[in-house]
Amino acid sequence: MAVDRVIVEKHIEIPMRDGIILRADLYRPEDADQTGRAVPGVVTRTPYDKEMSGAGLVAVMPSALKLAERGYAVVVCDCRGRYASEGDFKPFHQEGPDGYDTLEWVAAQPWCDGNTAIYGPSYVGATTMLAARERPPSLRCAIPIITADDYYDGWTYQGGAFQLGFVGLWGSGLAATGFLQQDHARPAEAQPEMTEAIMGNAFRLLGSRPLNAMPGISQAGVAPYWHEWLEHETRDDYWESVRHSADYSRFQVPMLHIGGWFDIFGIGTVRNFRGIAAEGNPDQHLIMGPWAHTNYDRWLGEMEFGPTGAAAAANVIADINKFLDTHLKGRDREVAAVRWFLMGANEWRTAESWPPPDAVERSWYLGSDGGGNLHYGDGRLTEKCPDEDMRWDEYAYGGYKPVITEGGSTLQQAIGLPGPRDQSRTESRDDVLCYTTEPLTEAVDVAGPVEVDIWLSSDRPDTDITAKLVDVQPDGKPVSLVDGIMRARFREGFDREVLLRPGEVVKLTVDLASLGHRFDAGHRIRLEVSSSNYPRFMANSNDGGSVNSATEMQTAINRIRRGGEHPSALRMYVLGD
Repeated sequence: MAVDRVIVEKHIEIPMRDGIILRADLYRPEDADQTGRAVPGVVTRTPYDKEMSGAGLVAVMPSALKLAERGYAVVVCDCRGRYASEGDFKPFHQEGPDGYDTLEWVAAQPWCDGNTAIYGPSYVGATTMLAARERPPSLRCAIPIITADDYYDGWTYQGGAFQLGFVGLWGSGLAATGFLQQDHARPAEAQPEMTEAIMGNAFRLLGSRPLNAMPGISQAGVAPYWHEWLEHETRDDYWESVRHSADYSRFQVPMLHIGGWFDIFGIGTVRNFRGIAAEGNPDQHLIMGPWAHTNYDRWLGEMEFGPTGAAAAANVIADINKFLDTHLKGRDREVAAVRWFLMGANEWRTAESWPPPDAVERSWYLGSDGGGNLHYGDGRLTEKCPDEDMRWDEYAYGGYKPVITEGGSTLQQAIGLPGPRDQSRTESRDDVLCYTTEPLTEAVDVAGPVEVDIWLSSDRPDTDITAKLVDVQPDGKPVSLVDGIMRARFREGFDREVLLRPGEVVKLTVDLASLGHRFDAGHRIRLEVSSSNYPRFMANSNDGGSVNSATEMQTAINRIRRGGEHPSALRMYVLGD
């Protein structure tokens, strides 16, 4: 359908089932409401102001105007309680029913042919997933971009640890924009502190203890959701009610999942793709590029990805257009099941699944002579499991002097940039263990999930294990790739807390997300192990109590066991010959 003119209708009103009115902008072909000219509807629902929809994400998300030019009626809607829409904003918990009602209202309009799609990035990806989970009858496909699978593990927490750097700054930003909404009452006495929190020193803001006293956001009437996030430290009914992976069979439409290796939600993007496909919905597609949440260029940190590494040159929007045309217009335009970028080789590849069918899981075992501390210690990674070594690698972790975040899959722009970063400063600390292979004689292409098994004992009832995969270049520079964390008390599940007994040896598995990367010949593979990565994750107080309400820290003596009955290991999927 060729479109000569597009019209924009501002502030259209969309009624919800409880009488609340949401407001949206509509972009549509001028004659789409005439007999025989109705077009498919495409919806995006945002808490960030419909006037700014998609700002900064033009490389991975088509604009409403361009989609309208392609013959769609595009509805850009403010979420409940945000900007032009009525009601109170309660993140995640309102988006399923509101998304369902919005899609079905769109489908019933004279300018829509009754078929709809929904798309969007980040929290707009959350509104996309939560609406699709409700199975609206008109929905034909969905495109969740850089978004999560679980709003407990992978958004607010990860591995049981509060994602302080992201959630503290994102939550404060949500609260601060509330003061800009003329029609939404906010306590006037909170405004000076809220302004200081946003405009002041971000490290000082995140350093507030306890967290439920953080300036601005914690004040009465500002952001009730902040206190809810902190109070629900386990995966209880509050989180379970909105967890996608609790029942992936609820997602019954074709979906195109888009993410990045350094995106904070990259771990969830892959989980959603794999989980929904495994539940019998084969029409799932995945694109994973060398990007962070806010960076889609060919350069990031210490790495350069070549001319096709930039999303603008990787045909992401073209794939989105093909996907919509297939499922809304019946044009059957092919999109690969999986399209992924192999960093290091700097090339795009396709596969039928993730991991690719020819990828095989391999293990590298941790070993040392008891001196794995620091990059120049004797920590080793070998493919043969060593015999049990009664000498352990030991370090003292104190929350008052945590390991400082250097790059990674972060979203905390005010205090640190994401991506592959030089880890030399981190590896100079004696509370960071380093396990390293010999220089590789041939390239190792990693394609799939990365996990680490750590056998640990501690003298405290709780502690954390952090793990970071590093590419050591021939000149010795250690460049980070993926990382993760696991809180010991959650080793048996996020819905229960099992504290440690002094000296008890337990296994913790740390999920480092998925990766597509070539460790080239002459490089070395390194695994960093520690107990903190701050402020990306809230530092553990080690006392077994509520970390979010803690004001004091205890020092933990942590010991890593290796070999024999305690085979601590790095596990990765590697492409075959």
